[in-house]
Amino acid sequence: MVWRTAYFFTLMESYDYIFAGAGCAGLSLLHYLLESELKDSKILLIDPKINEIPDKTWCYWAENPLEIHPTEHIHSWNNLSFISNKSKITTNLGNLNYYHLNSLDFYRSIFKKLENHPQIKLVQDEVIELAEAKDTVIVKTKNQGFLQANQVFDSRLNENDFKSNSSLKQVFSGWRIKTESELFDPESLILMEFPEGNSPEFEFFYILPFSKTEALIEYTLYSKEAVSDKKLKTSLENYLTKNLGHTPFEITFQESGIIPMSTRLKTPKAQKKVLKIGTAAGWTKASTGYTFHTIQSNCKKIVKALEQGDILKLQIKRSARFAFYDNILLNVAHKWPERLQGIFLDLFTSSSADVVLRFLNEETSLTEELKLLGKLRFSIFIKSLMSYETH
Repeated sequence: MVWRTAYFFTLMESYDYIFAGAGCAGLSLLHYLLESELKDSKILLIDPKINEIPDKTWCYWAENPLEIHPTEHIHSWNNLSFISNKSKITTNLGNLNYYHLNSLDFYRSIFKKLENHPQIKLVQDEVIELAEAKDTVIVKTKNQGFLQANQVFDSRLNENDFKSNSSLKQVFSGWRIKTESELFDPESLILMEFPEGNSPEFEFFYILPFSKTEALIEYTLYSKEAVSDKKLKTSLENYLTKNLGHTPFEITFQESGIIPMSTRLKTPKAQKKVLKIGTAAGWTKASTGYTFHTIQSNCKKIVKALEQGDILKLQIKRSARFAFYDNILLNVAHKWPERLQGIFLDLFTSSSADVVLRFLNEETSLTEELKLLGKLRFSIFIKSLMSYETH
């Protein structure tokens, strides 16, 4: 009754598209819309933190920078390394490069494009509820009242996905530092450096060297439980003390985050004119936490469907076999986390890195996957399969 009253008796401002959330997925989709024949559409972006540009690190791999990647401050690496038990393994990425993107550059680039599109409106507010009514969507906001749109793109996250103790989470904290001495190799990123000793949880350090004196160093932990800021900070401090000794350094940037590692994130029942996007739609790869590349490819599919008038027919679904691969690995992560180090080392040392990265991007064929997986030590995967569960 409330919705019916709102629809008939409230004067609602109308839009072609409303974005509930203005994060990476929302702004990426907006970018591709502005590059399409739909660039003159009337659009509203609603986000409670729309005036707070987040400072985050995003990474992806590709042959060349993605078209959406701002042209300034492009950092990339053609080699990646693993460090385990004081041994360093370095592999070349072939035709691929590993790209770093700072979210500040990304947001500023998108917002600059909006200067030429006065029909696009940004509002700092919270979307409370979405409901379809006839051929439109009614959007209930906290402060703006009711609005309506022909189509809504919803990237809002369910915070319960981050708080559940039954699901595994990738918890990380990182510092970008500058040193007085030349300590880093800018030719190769360190994807995983495993700490010495036996830990009941899977943990590693991730290093992006921007120059010989500057690098982002992140500590990552797979955990079902909450991880204190103190533990994250202590782990970083201990690593820097061990590897830098008494070398002075300056912290120029800090970040931290939690990524849910699950293939069964709860998403609301699909509606014809409300489309979930981003992590809220399951676009984050559960076994690794990478999201940026998938966001770009899926947003392009959405815009193409909008241009062709086929948005109601659009289905963005993962291949069942990649979800199966993820669950096999997540099952190991839940039950035998001490085996993950060996799995990742085997994966990157038994096959070329470009094939492994395409596999992680879910771009390989079944034949390539069988060849890649056939080179791994299979006992742990058989064990995982024998006690298979979805996570």
